[in-house]
Amino acid sequence: MCGIYGIAKSPTPYTQSQYDTTRKVLREVATLSETRGAHSSGIAQVGADTRLHKSLLPSSKFIDTKEYSRAVKSLKSNDNNILLGHTRFATEGAIIKSNAHPFKVGDVIGAHNGCVYNIAEMQATLDKQCPVDSQLIFKAINDNDNISDAFKDFDSDFALSFVKKNPNILYLCRESNRPLYVAYVKSLKTLFYASDDDFLQSAFDKYNVAETEIISLNKNILYAYDVTKFTDVNTNVTKTDFEYESRVYNSSINNYYDRFYSHYGKGNYAFDYYDDESFDNIDHNDIIEEERQSLSEYYGGSPQDWYYDDAEDEWYFYDCDSEQMYSEGQILGQRMSGVRDGQMTLKGVYDEQ
Repeated sequence: MCGIYGIAKSPTPYTQSQYDTTRKVLREVATLSETRGAHSSGIAQVGADTRLHKSLLPSSKFIDTKEYSRAVKSLKSNDNNILLGHTRFATEGAIIKSNAHPFKVGDVIGAHNGCVYNIAEMQATLDKQCPVDSQLIFKAINDNDNISDAFKDFDSDFALSFVKKNPNILYLCRESNRPLYVAYVKSLKTLFYASDDDFLQSAFDKYNVAETEIISLNKNILYAYDVTKFTDVNTNVTKTDFEYESRVYNSSINNYYDRFYSHYGKGNYAFDYYDDESFDNIDHNDIIEEERQSLSEYYGGSPQDWYYDDAEDEWYFYDCDSEQMYSEGQILGQRMSGVRDGQMTLKGVYDEQ
């Protein structure tokens, strides 16, 4: 589970007030995105002065570096209008600075949330050996003009942000297993995006960015945001459908959790994968009830405290004591933090708060 976030702004220069608001909101989104991965951080400034900045620091510390600051300050230039941010939870490739996102592969600069499962096959198909599986996706995008052709041989989960050739067009897309949200702030002529809608909403609330609608991007659509077409009303986004058959899981849970806990030697959680034919013959209500019981046994709380949001494809836990609702991703983020601090417990994640 990684996080992608960033912005695309109109070439119209910011006022100082607009710049300050954008900087603060982006900083908050970047900080909150750490819960989706803390093995490394990175941000790309795209335009006349394109640069990639990477670090092994978690995002909450990366935002205080000269590299991050340089990327954000590039927005003051009329020729740098896009920032691509990423927080990494490593699943393939060593945790070293060069393996942090974003990546530049040919004419593509991009960041990826997800996994490639047929790595060896795609390395042979693309004739490219990559230390990080995400680079294979950007290699395919670089080599193909049609997005469907780029994805056709992959067995992968993905949400992507990338720029290809034209530094004024931000591309965003996702398949069904990876979330991605956008919000266009008309007063700033700026599009914000993130892997979690709560990150955007929290940042807007904190800095009084009012009346901004947060939208979940639809699966299997390539969204092209040309910043030269941004107005004080809308983005004039262009949408292109593409074909991609996603993996089908028994819930929103996937093998990131399996890799995480096997790496740290904690737990014995089972993850099932069904092909399309067998999945059609399964009672989905039974699956939800089984997952509710499993989540209760693994994380704590009673089964009745766990709720599945079908629209968001996400599990949530209701903590009766605090009267707060937490997504499973937030709980995993707390566990990851606990592992780093040597304090992880198998149950009652929020009992320590």
